[in-house]
Amino acid sequence: MTLYEKYCGLDIDLSRLGLERGDTEGGYFCDPLGAKVIGWAGVDGIHCCFVEGFGDMVFSVSPMNSRGHYVHPLARSFEDFLRLVLACGGVDAIEQAWMWNRGEFDAFLETYPPTEGQRAVLDALAQALSLTPMDDPYGYIKEVQASFDYGALKFSDEYYDLVGEPEPDTPPEKPEWAVYYEGGFGRHWGHDRPGQEIPVNKTFSWAGKVWHIPAAYVCGKGLVLDLCVEIDPGELWAFQEKWAWTEGDRPLTPEDEERRDAENPMNVDYRPKVTVNGRALGGRSGCGSGWAPMYLRPEDCCGAYNQQDWECLWLMEHYGLDPEKAWMFWRDSFPWATKAKPAVKTITLSLEGEPAAVPGPRFTVSGPGDRVELANPVTGQIHTLRVVAYEAQEVDMSDLPDSEGWDYPAHCTAMTYTVEPELPREALSVQDVEHGDRPRPKPLDAIGGADGSTACSIGIIGGSDGPTSILVACGTGWLDSDPPQLRSACSALRFAPPESVQWRTIFREPAPDGTVVELLP
Repeated sequence: MTLYEKYCGLDIDLSRLGLERGDTEGGYFCDPLGAKVIGWAGVDGIHCCFVEGFGDMVFSVSPMNSRGHYVHPLARSFEDFLRLVLACGGVDAIEQAWMWNRGEFDAFLETYPPTEGQRAVLDALAQALSLTPMDDPYGYIKEVQASFDYGALKFSDEYYDLVGEPEPDTPPEKPEWAVYYEGGFGRHWGHDRPGQEIPVNKTFSWAGKVWHIPAAYVCGKGLVLDLCVEIDPGELWAFQEKWAWTEGDRPLTPEDEERRDAENPMNVDYRPKVTVNGRALGGRSGCGSGWAPMYLRPEDCCGAYNQQDWECLWLMEHYGLDPEKAWMFWRDSFPWATKAKPAVKTITLSLEGEPAAVPGPRFTVSGPGDRVELANPVTGQIHTLRVVAYEAQEVDMSDLPDSEGWDYPAHCTAMTYTVEPELPREALSVQDVEHGDRPRPKPLDAIGGADGSTACSIGIIGGSDGPTSILVACGTGWLDSDPPQLRSACSALRFAPPESVQWRTIFREPAPDGTVVELLP
């Protein structure tokens, strides 16, 4: 399971941090093509997103910014993005860092420290995903933005009608081949020296694809591997033909999006582990890029390449790879397990897969005691979902920014349930089918006009391992046996208590068996 999938499965209300969950389609003129929204700030249409073709790099989109500043990269990976959120107490400072110097950035953090409610959410997020705050958030953000090629982003015709066409695409000067521990394909954002290339030239099949590892690089801080995954152009063409209707025939359902992502040949999920001289190396950082032949991309039929395309072409030329095939490229960096750079004698790579999400049936329930039979689309087994607790709740939104000028949806339905036969917690999740309501500005005569009445405020904070409260089940027949594990789910937020909630299930099929490849000697 990827970090983003674990994040999506958390029972934590992240709207306090500027990461309200909602529509994954931004719908603004300045959204890059291929954008998938991962969180809404709740004001001015500001949102954070992934962009297809840039891996799990996180971008911010602010429709109210001036021309040329609608989109900015925030983090090279989703993990780094969450660490920035933990360091800055939310998205506000991160999103605005592009226009500040360090003094202004630090002053903002000092003036607007996290509230007690925000701190509770930050602590829950850090604990659930085992993350630590970024050490130097301002320096990191500035480094990411300084090294990013903004010309690689593509936009809709509406965008270019409003802001003008981009400059004609001309081939950039081909740089001297160099691979850095802190760098991407054609980019370098650190101060280290290029690594020493060690030819590997290993080809193997795993998880239904052909993998090429042409070289490893010994750098001062660690080892760098280039992994090239061969994609069948015919398979990619069939995928594009099948999903062509999604461009406008009808909106995608959440189940459609999961099926599309699962079927996309360019989606390659893996977890690498590297051993050098018999010692396992630590964490992993890196970047990814994709290449498809021009005839597979009608939008590029003019023959114009962007910066990312040129970088892929240079990489294929260096390694002797066929540009008539489609490719996914990954450059992964692993820190040394020793204080000093070792003399590399052996390199072993282990690859483990990630479980894929499989949409399951939808259902509705009315209260405790209700039972629903769910057919597992992975195994065919029937599981019984039994509702233990089911209640309407209202979330305290008073600590959110601009709460005096904006109305935030605060009503939801919380459900606690069991599943029998039991499944591993990560093998099944339950979500609201709907995205919920977006914040709306208050009428002018209502701002500052509170009448002193008080609503019930309930903070909904849970974890990936279940609800934070302890529920006691009576008359369930569990007295003589161990009860099934309790699970929890919370509906999307709405302005009025929902009369009913339609839930959807997401099962996960087992990850493919791992593989071990001896790269050196």
